[in-house]
Amino acid sequence: MKTKRVAVVTEAGNGLGKTFANILLNHEYEVILAASKKSFENLSQEGGALHDYKLFKTDFTSLESLTELKSLITSKFGKLDLLINNAEIANGFGQKIEQIRIEDVKQVYETNLFAVIRIIQLFKPLLEKSDAPSIINMTSALGDIDKMTDENFCYANYCMTAYATSKAALNMFTHLQCKEFKPSKINIQNFDPVALKNCTHNSVSIKDGIKDDFIALIK
Repeated sequence: MKTKRVAVVTEAGNGLGKTFANILLNHEYEVILAASKKSFENLSQEGGALHDYKLFKTDFTSLESLTELKSLITSKFGKLDLLINNAEIANGFGQKIEQIRIEDVKQVYETNLFAVIRIIQLFKPLLEKSDAPSIINMTSALGDIDKMTDENFCYANYCMTAYATSKAALNMFTHLQCKEFKPSKINIQNFDPVALKNCTHNSVSIKDGIKDDFIALIK
């Protein structure tokens, strides 16, 4: 009998983690959804079919918490086939330079960038035990400098300094890791899960076309 592939999805405030987890379940993955704080509480209350995957409370800014998650994966599965770095936070909507608080910027970077680096460092040995390991870092068009300098782009005038720069940094980090991992079997790439049709941050959902693109990455 073929062993199921094992995936970890990280989740914070954008609500997409459960969507990714369900897609993976439908494609015969064993899934661990690592969620923090309010997200964990909300997901815990849903019950029912939710628990087809393992829900694990995680502080992505804590090495101790991530080490506990790694221990769970090691003891239960002994490997990791897919890591989806989806956890993110956003603040500072519409803020001008005088309104930016450095502590708020640091908070965003802790989850959106530093946690990604930390979890890849920690989980790399587990990924190396997979036959075809893959890492998908969830990014955003707001971190795409080419798009943000295009006045025709619907988000071009958004002032989200912490979030946008954290995603731009994530894009560069992923590019550098792609070069580093190229000689190995680990595949790493960015993926933007949100279709930008209505120009609003209030509706975070995966459209059918985007969903198909995501499925193509996990097969």
